[in-house]
Amino acid sequence: MARGIVIGGRRKIRRHLRKTVLQSLVAYAIAAAIVWYAARGVSWSQVAAAASHATLWLFVTVSLGGFLCWFIGETIVFSRLFSYFHAPTTALELLPTMAAVYFLQIINSHIASGALALFLRTRKRLPWLTAGGTLMYQAGVDVMLLAILSLVAIALVPTSPIRLGLNYVAGVFGVGCLIAAFWLFWGPRLRSGNWLRWLYERPSLVSFRTGRLSYFIKLLALKFPIVLGAGFALYGQFVSFHIRIPLVQVLALTPLIVAIGNAPLLPGGIGTTQLVFTIGFSSFASKDDLFALSLAVSAFNLLARIPMGLAMGTPLAKGTVGGKREFTMKHKASQA
Repeated sequence: MARGIVIGGRRKIRRHLRKTVLQSLVAYAIAAAIVWYAARGVSWSQVAAAASHATLWLFVTVSLGGFLCWFIGETIVFSRLFSYFHAPTTALELLPTMAAVYFLQIINSHIASGALALFLRTRKRLPWLTAGGTLMYQAGVDVMLLAILSLVAIALVPTSPIRLGLNYVAGVFGVGCLIAAFWLFWGPRLRSGNWLRWLYERPSLVSFRTGRLSYFIKLLALKFPIVLGAGFALYGQFVSFHIRIPLVQVLALTPLIVAIGNAPLLPGGIGTTQLVFTIGFSSFASKDDLFALSLAVSAFNLLARIPMGLAMGTPLAKGTVGGKREFTMKHKASQA
């Protein structure tokens, strides 16, 4: 019987692996289609010329600086997030898992998020749904930060293309405020028979239920310099390709670029990056130059993540051992 269970588990793993590969292929196919769409009307000879005239050392330096700012910053953010809601977590402890997350983002964004859930499951002994709820909390913080920064950019830089999304951004911000009000003030006062009270009391949403306003503000404050650093890195990338765009315009459009780059639908923001660059900054430079830079940015983001695959062994091995131990204990308990 035990052998049958193991074989059944292996079949499930194979099915899941095939599904993951298929999802990745579909995601890259969509990304390729978007790149093709963004490349319409582009002169490839001009793209090659723009790339050859770029200041390579400056591009690599600012790109690496922005990448490290994001990687180290997010490691700190998630270590504080887990410490607030579950158990003390240091950035050094989380570092291998974050390396795995960044590597897996070039394969499948959903699996990448699963690496953090695996860390919480194996190292902090949290149920899977509770781990997912904690990651959802941080996702909500990120969305609210980008919405706030977008509204500020629209107010301070009215000539920015991001102004076209004012209604959408305002709607996202309004919904976020309502959700925050529910968890902070409204939910605890609901009667036990109310279905919203049932939602409020879900064990998997303990991070939302126990989250304080101070936690939200601190996580928001930790993430802000990361996004700001991404904006300055982006400006340096434009300078390296000799594209003259005012810094304020680059910073104004940074929230949109960050949101698209972190979207779970496409790997590493491929496709959407080309689209945003060629449309959002079209009034400042030629499409050929913008498309050349967008390709360089996407290529660097992929290449920078590949070495991080070497660090995947530690968290994934521990997760596999922990999962195997958990399965064995459950099987023995069922036989008792």
